This record gives sequence, C-alpha cells and structure tokens, in this order.
Amino acid sequence: MIRSVAIGAGVTAATVALAHTALAGYVARRLVAPRAPKVFAPVGIEGDTVSVPATDDSRQPGTYGLRLDDGSHVMVGDIVRVDGDRVVRSILERPTGLSDGDAVAAWTSQNIGAPEDVGPTRHVAVPLRRGGSAEAWEIGDRESANGRWTIHVHGLRSSRNGALRSAPATADAGWMSLIVSYAGDEECAPADALPSSLGTREWRDVDDAIAYAVAQGAREIVLVAWSMGGTIAMLAVEQSAHRDAIIGLVFVAPALDWTRVVENAVAGAHLPRTVAVASMRVLGSRVGARALGLVEAVDARALTWVGEHRSGPDLPTLILHSRVDPVVPFSGSVAYVERHPDAELVAFDATGHCNEANQEPERFHDAIAGFLRSLPRG
Repeated sequence: MIRSVAIGAGVTAATVALAHTALAGYVARRLVAPRAPKVFAPVGIEGDTVSVPATDDSRQPGTYGLRLDDGSHVMVGDIVRVDGDRVVRSILERPTGLSDGDAVAAWTSQNIGAPEDVGPTRHVAVPLRRGGSAEAWEIGDRESANGRWTIHVHGLRSSRNGALRSAPATADAGWMSLIVSYAGDEECAPADALPSSLGTREWRDVDDAIAYAVAQGAREIVLVAWSMGGTIAMLAVEQSAHRDAIIGLVFVAPALDWTRVVENAVAGAHLPRTVAVASMRVLGSRVGARALGLVEAVDARALTWVGEHRSGPDLPTLILHSRVDPVVPFSGSVAYVERHPDAELVAFDATGHCNEANQEPERFHDAIAGFLRSLPRG
C-alpha cells in the first residue's frame, strides 16, 4: 500500500514536472515567435466614417490605421459609436480613389501611411555584415541636418511602419531620420524569418545602420528605439564600433529588463512565476534554442540594465512610457531612471502597448522634439 502510494506520488510529480516544462517551452516559443500574418477583416466605409470589427485594439482611443488588402492606408480617428460587434470610427485620411462600400483591411497602430507623409524620403539599402542588405527609409534634408541623425528601431513583431510614429518629431527638430529593418522582422527574406533573439542578434543589423549613417555624414546620432528596440539600442551602444557617435537615446516603452517582461507575461496568463524562470532557462540552453529554431541561445536574464550587474550608458536619455503598459512593465523604466541621472521619464496613461504616440500625440511629439533641441552641439 505504502509502496503503491509512493509510486503514485512519483508519477504525479513527474507528470507535474513535464507539464511545467511544457508550459515553459510554450511561453518561450510565444516570446520569440515570428510575427503572425496580418488579420484582414471586412470593413464598411461610408463618407467620413468606417465600421470595423469590435476588438480590444479597435476600441482603444486615439488615432490608428487600416491597411487595405491592396496595400493602401486609411488613417482613422475617434470612435463615433459602437454598434454591437462593430465599432464605427472617423476617417482622418483616406487614399485617393477609395470609394464608399465594403473593403477588407487589417487594423494597425501604424497611423502614418508612408514615410513620404513625414518628409522628403529616400528608399535605401543598408549593407549588412552578414551578407545582403536591409531596407531603410532616409527622411529629411542632409544639408540642413548638418550631421545630426536619428535612427529609429522598431520592436518585436513590428516593422518600420510602426517606428514612423517617432519620425515627425525628429524631422521637426531638424534631424535626419533613418527608419531601419533588421533580422527576423517581416521584411526579411523567408530564409531569414527566424524567431527573435530578443535583440542579441538583431543589434548587429542596427549597428550596420549606424555605420551607414556615419558613412553618409552623420556625426551625432540619437537612437530612437521602441519596445524590444530598447534592448537592441543598449547592445549597440555597448558594442558598436561607432558608439562614440551616439550622443543620446530616446526610448518608447523600452524592454530594459527581460525578467520583468517575461514575468509580466506569465502573470497575465495566470501561470506560476516559476514558469517564467523555466522559460528563460529554455531560451538560454542550447537544447532549448535548437528546439525553438534560434540561431543561438539567448540569456534573457542578462538582458537587463536596471540592476547592479549591467549599467546603462552615461548618455542623455528620454523615456516615454505608459504607466499601464500591459506588455513591458512601467516599473522597468522607473528603475532605470532611478539609477541614471541623465535619464528623464515622461509618463503617459495610454492604454495598450506602444500607443503613447496614438493617444497623446502632442505630448509625445513635443517631448522628443524638445529633447533633441536641448542636446548641445558636439
């Protein structure tokens, strides 16, 4: 009897352990998975309004976009009304020739349709040390910028279009803007569409963009980084051959402590905290990395700049972050600013992740433009 109970307990413990490991693997896979295809749905356009499916995203206040299946972009504004499972929003800008009636579109936080909407644009290719090139947009006038460049780095499962939201402020401040793509984002060739390495591989492509800017005459560079782009920017500042040219940082909802990010995701899924620890262990192991399709293992626990072991750079830094960000905890930005006297935190109350520019556009714009104007000439 005692022996059978012991065997049963052992089997139960083994089952629990296997389930725990499976959950950890699932969380790790979700964390680094490539971006899912855009979800296109029927929308109804009528005059200066559009009816879209009611979702958590489409119910958010602010200014957003609809990407039609032909690639064109519709800028949408405030909610006019909610009709059951549909949300009717105002149309702020619509492409020429778009008629009233039914269409198919994907909802997006990218409320700027094209880089040309920001300023004079050149479509360029940044040479990469790993071979090939990465597409980028160069916005502004080099002569008037006089060697001052901003490099905009989007976050995980995003694209250059999302990072466009910071470009109007940098353009108005008189700086050049380089909006970049990098390994693993949606613009890569299929062979490169690998899981994210949380910045540990991607930073090299952004460093190549820094080298490109320097070759084009950039003497003073500010990295403008969104979400996981914050991790990429930190790694670039630490390791770039051109780090002396980087004179400042602008972060939007930055991932500066991946332990907090993973623990927040696990808590949001109502899973034990131990699953977060185990999922980071999976990412950091060679076996786990191989199972996830990663090029190399990722030590997520080391990707932190808020503790004692890895200090951030002594650079003027502006952080824009919502107190209620559901993805990247606001506490990480608070902790970073507490340790870095050169850092300033501008707190927002925007709902959703990286929606500061969508919901409080004037504050967002003025904070970035003011920060850039305040930087002394080298």
